[in-house]
Amino acid sequence: MPNHVTKVLLISGNENHKWHHWEETTPLIQESLQEDERITVTVSLNIEVLAEDALFTYDVLALNYCNWKDPSQLSDGAKANVIKFAEEGRGIVVLHFANGAFHFSLPEGGESDWPEYRRIVRRVWNHHGNSKHDKYGEFFVNITNDSHPITQGITPFAITDELYFNQEGEELPPLYTAKSNISNQDEPLAWVTQYRNSRVYQTLLGHDGKAYAVPQVREMLRRSVLWTANRL
Repeated sequence: MPNHVTKVLLISGNENHKWHHWEETTPLIQESLQEDERITVTVSLNIEVLAEDALFTYDVLALNYCNWKDPSQLSDGAKANVIKFAEEGRGIVVLHFANGAFHFSLPEGGESDWPEYRRIVRRVWNHHGNSKHDKYGEFFVNITNDSHPITQGITPFAITDELYFNQEGEELPPLYTAKSNISNQDEPLAWVTQYRNSRVYQTLLGHDGKAYAVPQVREMLRRSVLWTANRL
């Protein structure tokens, strides 16, 4: 057993949001991460696990969750714990449509709006704006930052997924991009930022199981957890 095991809390779920295939992707995310003996993963399907003191036994919070058609606000305790988690410098990983959670534009979920979440997730899906994606299908991903620990040595790859574009928020240097057939632009698909004292990694890849069958995606996922935990 390695000296430093990185403990990940992976939150998925929402019965109204199954068309983003979280039931399929969650075990694949867990499997991929635990291929590295330095990582262990606990899965929760209850977003309010964030309100529990046990949150602070984890090194990294990974979000594979969106409250589609769920207007419930996060409890004050959950919100405070997320902020405290970040202030303690623990890692945050945001996967695929988790960037659209707790947003005023969510269909039947707008009352859940939590502006602080947009300080964590710097680029978000806005249903009231121009956020879209290409038709689900195959595209080619190019590495645009090969010096970052998450992407260093990663080769370009083909993937079958949703190619998001027109995410709303800050313009951030991407780790990798893909050319959209609709926008005809090289669209940013992943980036790293800091929220309070936390390192944050966000990727827009991960619609279903096909995305997590790609070796480069699995490797970057493992690296992202170690990097956000300051162990890479």
